[in-house]
Amino acid sequence: MVSGFPELVYKPEEEKQLDLGPTASSLDLLQAVYRDPGQQLHTRMRAAMACLPFESPKLLATAIVDERDFATLLDRRLKRLEEMKANAIEATPLIDGEKVDVRLPPVVPDRRFRRF
Repeated sequence: MVSGFPELVYKPEEEKQLDLGPTASSLDLLQAVYRDPGQQLHTRMRAAMACLPFESPKLLATAIVDERDFATLLDRRLKRLEEMKANAIEATPLIDGEKVDVRLPPVVPDRRFRRF
């Protein structure tokens, strides 16, 4: 049939080999892919996103260094913990002026739930 339009024929493009040495790492391969203008844009973008954590440092919180050493801070915190425990023991609830034991009663095992 003659329609007046030229016949369209698909010709696959020749695949271009990336120049990588035998000791190239996967990061080198990804960098070669996203720097190659012959690659499709979405392929280059994915390769660039995969390389991003390895090429730019992450922002992390920095530690604030104090003049005191670790042992002094540890001793101070242990002392404060002991004070908190002492205050907790002294803080028993009172009902009508009497101290009340607020602990749960001991659990008595039931025969129905015994293992054989």
